[in-house]
Amino acid sequence: MPFCTLLEWDGPFDLDKYEEMNRSSGVHEVLPDGLLARIVGAVDSGARIVEVWRAPEDASDFNAKHGHLVAEFEIPPPSRVAAFDATVFQTAD
Repeated sequence: MPFCTLLEWDGPFDLDKYEEMNRSSGVHEVLPDGLLARIVGAVDSGARIVEVWRAPEDASDFNAKHGHLVAEFEIPPPSRVAAFDATVFQTAD
C-alpha cells in the first residue's frame, strides 16, 4: 500500500514561495517519481500538504535530492509532521 506524509503549518505559510520552490526543482508541473498525489492548501491557521507516495523509499529519495530547497527558499518548518502507511487509497477513473 502507499505511504503518506502529512505536513501541517499552524502559522504563516507563503504558498507563492512554496510554488516557486517546486517550479525551481522541476516537480511543479509533473509529479516526481514515486509520488502518486499531492494536495496543498491554505487553512485558517496556516497550510496543509498531503503527499501519497508509492513507497517510503520514494519519499526519502525525494527529500534527499530536494530537501536543501526548503532552506534556500526559507520555508518555515512545519508545526507537525505525520507519516503512515495507507490502508485505503482510492482514486476516481
